[in-house]
Amino acid sequence: MRPVDRIPDDPEARREWLERWVAERGAPVRPPARSLHNRLAMSWAELVRRSERYADHVLDRRLETGGHVWDEAVHGQPGRVGYGPTAWHVLPRALRYVGAAEKDVLVDFGCGKGRVLHQAAKWPLRRVIGVEVSPELADFARGLLVAHRGEYRCKDIEVVVSDAALYEVPDDLTIAYLYDPFRGEILDTVLRNIVASIDRRPRRVWLIHVHPRAGARVLETGRFRLRTMLRGGLRDVQRYRTAIFESC
Repeated sequence: MRPVDRIPDDPEARREWLERWVAERGAPVRPPARSLHNRLAMSWAELVRRSERYADHVLDRRLETGGHVWDEAVHGQPGRVGYGPTAWHVLPRALRYVGAAEKDVLVDFGCGKGRVLHQAAKWPLRRVIGVEVSPELADFARGLLVAHRGEYRCKDIEVVVSDAALYEVPDDLTIAYLYDPFRGEILDTVLRNIVASIDRRPRRVWLIHVHPRAGARVLETGRFRLRTMLRGGLRDVQRYRTAIFESC
């Protein structure tokens, strides 16, 4: 090799030399090969995604609570989020953590098609309430609960059609469940309503917040403390976690 064609030892100079060599010959630059670690990580992530989709399909095949729903008239409003189902493993783990029992009243703010209500009603809770702004989704949830009422240990189950910000929080609420159903001012108003209920009738209230992008807003009320962050299954990523807050 002639001295002028010698490949430089310095990495940056070597890269510039290679780009110049490719440009002169019109050959495409091959992207650097992924490391074995990165290839394995990508394969594992894809395996997890496929496993989760399969598990959801199997568990949901009689219920049809899967899929996503976006109604522009309902979800297109500021602060609102389209319907998406909670993963099946989330609620049982959270209820075990808070020690849910016969005395508890659970309210699912933004209950959608009713998957969480269906799961919660299998626990011996005193009451289970779903709050949903979309009449169509609320009707679906009611139909689901009627069809499976023989499976439930909790017999007092209700679905309320209401804007969550206008919903009057019952003074026996002990577990509030939010699957990131709304943000901004709507979330702030719901939190204020929960705090007002606690002030009217002092008690401990658990707040289960999935995908807690706005977890800081909960803490900013000064009335809740973070007790734990449950890992989001196999994908331990912040947006797949469940934050559990306790009133203080």
